[in-house]
Amino acid sequence: KNKNMENNIENTLIAGGLLGLIIMPFLAITRLSKRKKISLAMTARMASLAHQSNCQLSQSEQFGAKAVGLDENARTILFLDTNKNKDLVIDLAEITACKLLKKMDVDAVGSIELQLVNGNGTLLYTVPFYRRFIDDETCLPRIIKAAEKWRGLIRSLVSNQRELGVSKSFWGLTPQTSFS
Repeated sequence: KNKNMENNIENTLIAGGLLGLIIMPFLAITRLSKRKKISLAMTARMASLAHQSNCQLSQSEQFGAKAVGLDENARTILFLDTNKNKDLVIDLAEITACKLLKKMDVDAVGSIELQLVNGNGTLLYTVPFYRRFIDDETCLPRIIKAAEKWRGLIRSLVSNQRELGVSKSFWGLTPQTSFS
């Protein structure tokens, strides 16, 4: 009787292991396929927004449900947030500073955002890179690096703009546009 029970347990473990070996590759392939479809859709949406805004993207990046792009010549930032189904086109002509704000919730990062400020110190735009409970926490280290990278790019363009005295007017959006 005891031997019979051991054989049943062994058979169950072997069957479970084989079933796992068969199912796991299908789950992995399905998940990768879904991510690729989302990535392609975001790339198409970013290209469409760039076209509508008369921008030629010199750089772009996707992270989670968000994407950001830059047209260095037009000094324009494009931002997509598929969680909120919103797009943002930011003309950097009025921007004089870019701050990276990392808000903490008790024991974890609550949000990471770029704040774009004009010469009077007025906050014109808030660009969220991460929001707890909405965005994938496992991507947080990558998102932090991305936010730091984009802060550096924007600061570089803004400081070059001040040195060159570049001035353009806003189009399409009013100041104080935010995703928050």
